[in-house]
Amino acid sequence: MRQPTMSSVEQSHIQIENALGVCNVRQDTRLLAQETAQAVMKPVTGRALDLGTGSGYVGIFLALRGWQVDAVDVSPRALKQARRNAALNGVQMRIFRSNLFEAVEGCYDIIACNPPMRGNETEWTRLLTSTLRRVEPLANLLLRLIGPVLERKRLAFLVEMASRARQHLHPAGRFLLVISPWEAKALLEQVPGFVLISSRPVEGIPGLQVVTFGLATNVGHAMAEPVSSKSQTLAVPTTIGGSS
Repeated sequence: MRQPTMSSVEQSHIQIENALGVCNVRQDTRLLAQETAQAVMKPVTGRALDLGTGSGYVGIFLALRGWQVDAVDVSPRALKQARRNAALNGVQMRIFRSNLFEAVEGCYDIIACNPPMRGNETEWTRLLTSTLRRVEPLANLLLRLIGPVLERKRLAFLVEMASRARQHLHPAGRFLLVISPWEAKALLEQVPGFVLISSRPVEGIPGLQVVTFGLATNVGHAMAEPVSSKSQTLAVPTTIGGSS
C-alpha cells in the first residue's frame, strides 16, 4: 500500500520564512515534497538531494521524516533563507552552493527539483519570479499565456539536469521534477535510460505536474509504490534509448 501522506496539519507545522528573490511555497512545492517522501517503498529512509532548494521546504519536509538531506542552490540569497528555515524547524541538512550538480558528490536515493522557468536565471529574474508567484492569479495567467514558450526555451536546461541526475542516482533511485506533460515526454525522448514511474497534476497551477522518473534497468525492482487515482502511471514503462 501507498504510505500515508503528511496531512495539511502536519505540513502547517513546517515554519517557512519567505524572502524577496526566493520563490515562496505554493501547491507545486508542497506536492513535490509529498511525492518525494513517498517515491520509495523502503521502510527506512535514505539519502536525498534537494536540487535548487530555494526556501528549503522540500529538504526540511524530508529531514523531518528522517532523511539525510543535501540541499543546494546557486543563489546566495536562497542558501541564506534555506539555512534560516532549517534552523527554525530544528532540522540538520547539508546546505551548500552548487550550480546544479557542480559541487555534488556521490549518489542519492531521491533527487527532487522544482526548476526555474528559465535556465539562465539571474538575481534580477529571481526577484521578478518570486514577486509574481506571490500574486497567484497573475502568475497562473502568465503561465497559461507564455508557459509553452518558456517550456521550449528551457528544455535544453532540463535535459542537461536530467542527464546529470541519472549519474547521481542509486540504481533504484527516483528523480522528481515539477514540469509540464510536454516536458516530461521530451525528457523521455532525449535522456537515455529514464522511464516514467508516475505523474500527478498540481492542483491550482495550470499545466504543471510532479513527475517521477526511474532508471530503465531497475523498473523491474518496483521500488515505487502504486499511485493514487489522480496520478498516471505506465504499467509497462517504455525505455527511450539505452544506457550511456
